[in-house]
Amino acid sequence: MKRFLKIILNIFLGVLILGLIYFLTLCFPQPFFRNKVIVNNITVYSNDPLPEEKTKEIMKEAESRIKKSNIYKENTKQHIFITSNPILWAYFTSINHKVGGLNYVIFNHSIFLRKVNIEENRMYGPSGNMMGGSRTLDYFMTHEMTHTLEFQSMPRYKYPIKTNWVLEGYCEYIGHDSENYEEALNQYLNVGENTSAKYYTRARTMVTYLLEKENLSVSDLWNQTDNYDSILKRAIPNDKPLIDTSTQYFK
Repeated sequence: MKRFLKIILNIFLGVLILGLIYFLTLCFPQPFFRNKVIVNNITVYSNDPLPEEKTKEIMKEAESRIKKSNIYKENTKQHIFITSNPILWAYFTSINHKVGGLNYVIFNHSIFLRKVNIEENRMYGPSGNMMGGSRTLDYFMTHEMTHTLEFQSMPRYKYPIKTNWVLEGYCEYIGHDSENYEEALNQYLNVGENTSAKYYTRARTMVTYLLEKENLSVSDLWNQTDNYDSILKRAIPNDKPLIDTSTQYFK
């Protein structure tokens, strides 16, 4: 019996140690990435070479977009890890490996992005094809960094365990350079049905409507999660009030 308990204890300690190691690597992934470029409080890491001039250009554009947010904080450090190695990507994203980008807001705000093409300002999707349209690399960077600002803007106990349409919609709003309601609505209406892009453009349109047409403050946005149907009817009158929980591309 004592031997059995000792085995169980050793297994428990082993799992605990492995869990601690994994937690530390999520918080501090820097040793896995040998290249980096810094622009003010933003650092981009990669295992692949980073063309400095073009990388800085993209980072500065992302910085200019995120600075337009009312919850922007000048001293917030942002760490973005471009993860083109499929093994590292699977390791750092785990069950979320199908996403395009992921921000571990509670783990030192570590942001992971898929393989990118710096010269084209593009990121590759889960299919291996480059993402097109308005989903540029600087957009993805801005989207994920906005999640950090959201986390910092509310008490820790109020931050939801799972992402929701309000959080994603605001990240989309800032990621698309704080575009106006009419532009967001027009893009939403022209996106194909049953796609993750439809979910994100819908959430962006709804959040933009609340900010611009109802003059809601950013801090009040976080209380609107359960009002999806009523807001949808006001923001997009002809749409169906169905909650789409697709999060295929990023979180």
